[in-house]
Amino acid sequence: MKCYLTFFILATWLWAPVRAQDQSYADCLAKAGSSWGQACEKCETYTGYKRDYSGVYQVQLRNICNEMLEVKVAMEEANGSWRTFPVKTLASGDTLSTFACQGTGKFLYWARRVNDTEIILPTDGQIASAYPGR
Repeated sequence: MKCYLTFFILATWLWAPVRAQDQSYADCLAKAGSSWGQACEKCETYTGYKRDYSGVYQVQLRNICNEMLEVKVAMEEANGSWRTFPVKTLASGDTLSTFACQGTGKFLYWARRVNDTEIILPTDGQIASAYPGR
């Protein structure tokens, strides 16, 4: 009897569908590319009279899942501060580009299903206090 009960519990667990709260939607984001030193319209660092893009770090993240996501990204600047971006909605296969003008190469991201009220994305202030600068 005990063997049948154990088998039933194990079978139920193995065949149970994955519920939304069991999935990490951050796994749905894949790094599609990155680059150093490429031109960036929003970065205004100058060497003499010429714009200097040598410190610019850009990252592209792609939604590889079949669900629409809301994504929050933060990029670390050389001074230890975090450049944060507003929450962006990404459909399946869409790509999000972010940048740091004087980047370190470090970035953080959070993701949730669109309109998911149980997962709270961090605010800019929470990111700054949780990941203090140098």
